[in-house]
Amino acid sequence: MKRIRTNPSIIAYGLYLYFNSRSYRFAGKSLEPIIKRTHVSIWKWVQKYSILLLADRFVIGKRKVQKIFVDETLLKINGQHYWLWLAYEPNLHVSLLFYLSTERTIFVCYQFFKQLRMKFGNKPIYTDGAYWYNNDACR
Repeated sequence: MKRIRTNPSIIAYGLYLYFNSRSYRFAGKSLEPIIKRTHVSIWKWVQKYSILLLADRFVIGKRKVQKIFVDETLLKINGQHYWLWLAYEPNLHVSLLFYLSTERTIFVCYQFFKQLRMKFGNKPIYTDGAYWYNNDACR
């Protein structure tokens, strides 16, 4: 049995099909008119190449961030209540930082803002005006 190397453009198209459908079998069947590859092949491509294709999307330059929006929401996971704190950059359409806590206090807010400042510098931060944001520690 002789192995035939797959053209990189077909691999890229297979990855595109997978990430749009989230189905290895669908991506394999969609490639059949071009080249016959199994869902296992698509899975191997995703494991091998997705890190290379997506690596730069998760690195956000400090200079690119212009403003930061922060909000929190209550989640219930396995009967326990958790607070999800999220920082978002609207111009880049990226989530900058998130934090999961068991309580919503000024101290937790301060720690979250401290991490934001260390990571992205002194950028303007916008909130919904809740009282735990309106203290000197979070400014």
